[in-house]
Order: sequence, then C-alpha cells, then structure tokens
Amino acid sequence: MLSRRDFLKLGGVTAVTATAAACSAVGRQVARRDLPESLALPIAPLPGEVTPPVAPIWRLLNRAGYGPRPGDYEQAAALGMEAYLEAQLDPKSIEDTAVDLLTHSLSLYHMDLGELTAQEGKDAARELGISVIGRALYSKRQLYEAMVEFWSDHFNIYLRKNKFMPLLKIVDDREHIRPHALGKFRDLLGASVHSPAMLVYLDNIRNEKNAPNENYARELMELHTLGIHAGYTQRDVQELARALTGWTVRRRGRHEGQVFLNEDSHDFGEKQILGQHFPVGRGKAEIEAALDMLAAHPATADFIAAKLVRRFVADEPLPSLVERVSQTFRETAGDIKALLRVIFLSEEFAAAPVKLKRPFTFMISALRALHTDVRPNRQIIRWLEQLGQLPFFWPPPDGYPDVAPAWASNLLPRWNFALALVHDQIPGAGVPFERLVAAGEAHDSQSVLDLLAGLTLGRALDDETRTLFTKYAGADSLDNPRTQQRLKDAVALMIASPAFQWM
Repeated sequence: MLSRRDFLKLGGVTAVTATAAACSAVGRQVARRDLPESLALPIAPLPGEVTPPVAPIWRLLNRAGYGPRPGDYEQAAALGMEAYLEAQLDPKSIEDTAVDLLTHSLSLYHMDLGELTAQEGKDAARELGISVIGRALYSKRQLYEAMVEFWSDHFNIYLRKNKFMPLLKIVDDREHIRPHALGKFRDLLGASVHSPAMLVYLDNIRNEKNAPNENYARELMELHTLGIHAGYTQRDVQELARALTGWTVRRRGRHEGQVFLNEDSHDFGEKQILGQHFPVGRGKAEIEAALDMLAAHPATADFIAAKLVRRFVADEPLPSLVERVSQTFRETAGDIKALLRVIFLSEEFAAAPVKLKRPFTFMISALRALHTDVRPNRQIIRWLEQLGQLPFFWPPPDGYPDVAPAWASNLLPRWNFALALVHDQIPGAGVPFERLVAAGEAHDSQSVLDLLAGLTLGRALDDETRTLFTKYAGADSLDNPRTQQRLKDAVALMIASPAFQWM
C-alpha cells in the first residue's frame, strides 16, 4: 500500500489530489464489480405454510457487521457459521481492495500527529466521517468494522469537545482503536490511556497534583473497566486520579500532541486503589500497574461480557451467556476473539430475539442490501444526523446506546430515508435496480418483489404481503414507468418494515 509520503513523491499537492480522487473512484468501481452475475430468489413458502424464521447466519451477517451485500449470504452459508466466523476473526487474511483504494483518497487521515496539528478540525471531521461510512459500506472485514464501532462507543470521544478534537480523534481511530479491536482488552485499554484525544476529552490534561481532576479516573472505572456497580468507592476514584496526575499532552514544540508524564505535576506519594498498595516514587510504572489491576479485575470481565452480549444478542443480556463470556475473558486474559466465538456460536445467539438496528447500521445495511454505489458526501452525513447517529457525535462519555428504547421514537427519518434512497433522491447514492433484476433473472413484478425481499429481508415474502405488493405493482411490463415506481415504493416499504429494522 502507498503511504501518503509515497503520494507526495508523485508530483506535489495537485498530483496528490488527482491521485486520491482516482483511488476513490476506482475503489467504488471495484465494489460495484462485486455484484454476482446470478442472484438466487428465496424459496417461497407453500400455501398455508408459515414463513421460516431468519437463519442464524443471516443474523450473524446483520449483527456482526452491517448486513449482507448481494451474494454475501450465499457465500457465508456455503462456508458455514463457524468457518465464516473464523475468517472474519482474521481480517488481515481477507482481501479488501475497494476499501484500501477508498482510504487512499483520504489525505488528513494518513498524516502523522505533527502534520495534523496544523490542519483544520472541520476537514478532519469530514475525513473521519468518510472513512467510517466507506469502511462500513464496502469492507469485506465486516466483523472487524463492527468491533471498531463497538470499542469507539466503549471508549467514546465527542468530536465537538474543542476545535482540535477531530484532529486528535483521527489518531485515536487509526492508532489506538483499530490496531487492538480484535486483540487483547488490556492492550486496547492501554492504547486508550495513551490516546491524546482521550486525555483531552476527559480532562486529564488538567489533572495535576496541586489541583486533581477526577473526571478521567471516574470514567476509567465506571465506563471503561469495572462498571458502576463494581463496589469501588469515591476514595478509589480519588486515588486513581492521583496516579494519573501529570499524565498529559504536550501543547507546543516539535512533540506537540504527544502523551507524556509531566513529573512536576505528578503525585509520587503512596496510594491505595481497590485495596492494592502502590508505593512511593513509581511514576509511569504506577499507571501501568493500575491498568493491569483494572483489566484483570473480575468486575471488568463481567462488565465487558454484558456489554458485548447486549450489543450482539439481546437488549436484556442473558445471564447464562454473560457468565460464559465473562469466564472466557478471565481464562484468556481478555482475548476479544475468544469472547466473540463464545457469543456467536452460542445457542443463545442462534435463538436470539429480534433487535432494533441502530441508525448507522440501519442506513448502511439498506445501502449494502441494494448494492448501492455511494460517494460519501455531505448528503449522507446529513441523513445520519437526521437518523440520530452521526459517528463520534455523542456528547456523554458512555457512547451511543445499544437498546431499542433509545431509538424507537425516531423512526420517521428511517421511512423517509428508505423512500429517498429507492427513488434516487440522495445525491451520490445510486441503486442499480436494472443490474439487480438482470442478475436475479426476474421477469415480472412478483419475481422482482421476491428477489428484493431476499436481498433485504433474507427470506421470501409471506403470501399476504406478496399478494398486497403484487396487486399494488400491477401486472404491466417492467418497462412501464408506473410499474417501476410502484416496485420501488414496495422496496422502500420492505426497508422501512419491522422485518428489516428489527433483525
């Protein structure tokens, strides 16, 4: 892969811009070519039969990622649940040319910290949005992207904290979250503690021995490790804050933006945290010891297990599954891949209740299901704002919520998005209906409806719904503009339906 410095050698800023734009266009072209030549229609139930439930592997594609693109379900089903999961747990083994090319089109995202500090925050925020949307939409490493989103919520950072935050969040995303999203929890925790964005967001840059600031210490315990019900005390928070005094970010000079321990501001006295003694004079080693203690605490295993089960299985985490995931956390020292194996191969996941898609997943899954060619732009960003989940724009440190009540009162924008998408009213987003119909060899309204139901819902329509949609679309030729309009209306209704949103 070419680095940004390699691009600069191609002939200056103008050449970089042209090459980046070309990479973006080629990346989208590569993604468009992924549409299979042939798409199978779902098997319709016989008269009187009940529509079969969603297959576990279809649920896996929708929860351990952002929903299948055409052909993905057949490929995953051919591999089988376990083999597909193992492939996703090894993202480096998955060819991802489209995303590689798309990310080459970014300029600020590849800058080192020293270069970034001279850039505009609004430009950084735009590139972050393009990166997140493009990866979720086009990446074949779907579980990896889902886990990047999970940990970005867990270690939430609000982009509007100050004008520099988008610049720092680029570094956090690139160097602190992504490298550890499928690794060991302790490494991920340590990376977050070394993130300039996190220290600025949670005010540890203001935590000094003569004026302690407890904000980061409190969230480190409550949200990042132990959970609020772990039994720690206010005294424990104060002692952890003392251990973090002087852990700050350089504000000027050639090392501007880098994390370091300002020894003049650090409290080197002895401390007691969660009953563990921390002797005098340890400095940075004291911080690492505190992280070791927090990561290995049984409450952390329980807290992380419950959050993972809530995200991927059910709004009300099932105690039996949480206990098994927590036990695996303790046995593997927080191996994230091992935790995910327990979750996705469990009986609880196979029989999981429906779960409302969060707005970001809803939008991306609709775009993916219809093989939409998307040029991430301000229109897409505005839709995410209306839907209620623009990445990195959740002000509190707890991250976007995982449960249905948080989102169920804002469904109208979802219906509007579905209609705008299928009727080509979103600039930069085009649904290739003709290619889909040709690949599915659909020749009339009913077969088109069956094809699109398979792509969006993962199963055939029930008799009653098929009859209603077919009657609405009519029996005229597929070349008839009125028929095309009504078929698109039907697809919008599928996307807006509970069957698509609750997956």
